[in-house]
Amino acid sequence: VRLIQRTTRQFNVTEVGQTFYEHCKAMLVEAQAAQDAIAALQVEPRGIVKLTCPVTLLHVHIGPMLAKFMARYPDVSLQLEATNRRVDVVGEGVDVAIRVRPRPFEDSDLVMRVLADRGHRLFASPDLIVRMGSPSAPAELSHWPGLSLASGKHIHRWELYGPQGARAEVHFTPRMITTDMLALREAAMAGVGLVQLPILMVKEQLAAGELVAVLEEWEPRREVIHAVFPSRRGLLPSVRALVDFLTEEYARMVEE
Repeated sequence: VRLIQRTTRQFNVTEVGQTFYEHCKAMLVEAQAAQDAIAALQVEPRGIVKLTCPVTLLHVHIGPMLAKFMARYPDVSLQLEATNRRVDVVGEGVDVAIRVRPRPFEDSDLVMRVLADRGHRLFASPDLIVRMGSPSAPAELSHWPGLSLASGKHIHRWELYGPQGARAEVHFTPRMITTDMLALREAAMAGVGLVQLPILMVKEQLAAGELVAVLEEWEPRREVIHAVFPSRRGLLPSVRALVDFLTEEYARMVEE
């Protein structure tokens, strides 16, 4: 294809050459726009952040935090999936995944940022304690009506750690099994049964006297609320800002 018509004295751009030139010019403009857009993303928090979060954690803590985050960073948009499944962060193109699990952590190529250390306790309503009596040892709890978080296992038990490294395992028959911690909390407040829940999830109910900690010197295994993301290298300001914000919010919550 001839783009330029040349003679010994002059040359002219052919119609095909002019068309080719216009398209090349447009490509250069788009390339510059792409470079400008990338440069802007590397400076200020902006753009879309794709994240996932366990359902109950989202309702109790993360949801309100995200609303405050978006108010602070108006140029950042969030694409959020509420799910209890284990997400393939890299394979699904997720920027940040919020997870909760006990230590020790398995090896992973993902970068982890701890947001909060989450302790659990056993809780019951004052009415249930009056009916069942105040227990003095974990073994006495096996006769209490229990509430259980669904785990796919047919064995329901509370694994507790007490003074001087003591360990106790209490098996029980649950009156309610569910994947929703909020439903467990409501049932416990109604006096249906004894439940294991995160302390951060029942602070208001404890203050109001709607729930009471049972055998406070015995506690289940602690968990860690944390964020995972593919890499620190090349981390977008929007992602870094989100992780930093969640860390600050949890630190404030724990202090309160």
